Amino acid sequence: MSKWWEKYIGKVPNAGIFYPEEGWIKLKSEGGENLMTYRFHHDNPKGIIFIFHGLLGYSNDSSHVAKRFYEEGYTVVAFDQEGHGKSGGIKGMVHNIMNYLKDSEKYIRKVQEWYPKGTPVFLLGMSMGGMMSTMIALNQPENINGIILLAPALGLQPDFESGLVKVVKCLDLCCGCWFLKELDFTLATRCLDYIEYFEEVPENPTKKYSVRTFASMIRGFEYLEPKILNISVPVVIVQGTDDKLVSPELNKRVAENCISTDKSYWVYEGMYHDVYHEPEIFDIIERSIDWVNARLPKDKE
Repeated sequence: MSKWWEKYIGKVPNAGIFYPEEGWIKLKSEGGENLMTYRFHHDNPKGIIFIFHGLLGYSNDSSHVAKRFYEEGYTVVAFDQEGHGKSGGIKGMVHNIMNYLKDSEKYIRKVQEWYPKGTPVFLLGMSMGGMMSTMIALNQPENINGIILLAPALGLQPDFESGLVKVVKCLDLCCGCWFLKELDFTLATRCLDYIEYFEEVPENPTKKYSVRTFASMIRGFEYLEPKILNISVPVVIVQGTDDKLVSPELNKRVAENCISTDKSYWVYEGMYHDVYHEPEIFDIIERSIDWVNARLPKDKE
């Protein structure tokens, strides 16, 4: 009997590719929910790649990226944030973005206990996952060898009015569980097959943003705003010019002006927001592997 995803193989980049280990380590969220963990494993890897998924996504969105890094000798790990994928919690609801940060840092600590001390650590995140990667790198730069940010959510779009921010925060106090209109996925990707694929993925939570989720993301942006240029670890920001969900201008400014002495900005003309499923992802994967390889300690090359 065929699997539902087989018809998407060759059309959707991650279709038919799965992390070989699920639930490999126990992890609970700050809210007390069980979180699903994933791994591609080497006993003595060149480094550990932590992948953080985006809002309304889940870890297997990045399985094709993870598999390629694994083939190059890296252990790759991921987990589903509360309310996402196979983790517990209200589907699609982000109650507190800072709890997501705590859960992410907890996972890094637990994973590092499984591998030789000093194994290089790299973070890769898309959109909200880019926000997480950035927050972690700001909090513990001594523990991170580099970060790859794919269309990271680092701030509000420039045309988002300050008055609307206040309205969202006020609504969160009484109506946080209200769900807003569905995200138009044609704004996120040019891969129309992925839009159909997304509808069939059992683990995908919802296509709607809640008021609380939106308010939580705003608080994350406010947390980052005074700190964002303090990124000191090696960083590469990957951005499409036709991204309609985050600000290419802001991400370029961060890449050009953060204090890191090792920073790059890879711009792709015409690329949309969901980098994992855009045609350029295969080039981005290979460039990312080369980038990480070049930043390994000499004994790990």
